[in-house]
Amino acid sequence: SYQGFNPDRWGLKPDVLFCFDLELPPDFVPTPVDGEVACFTLMSIDEIVKDLRDWENGNWKPNVGVVLVDFLIRHGFV
Repeated sequence: SYQGFNPDRWGLKPDVLFCFDLELPPDFVPTPVDGEVACFTLMSIDEIVKDLRDWENGNWKPNVGVVLVDFLIRHGFV
């Protein structure tokens, strides 16, 4: 769970995320079909950590950052 700002930046919005790992074959290519995602990009762990550290770049929504940090901790990268 985490606290984030409401879209109008006034007040906090509590949220709960349920995270699951899904191992996929190396040749799997995801296709965006629901309109929520424009594209997918394969990144190394080092690229993800570097990108997360530069949080002001706006590449990640806060809830995505929480999920990525959770993954990095559980898999021993952090």
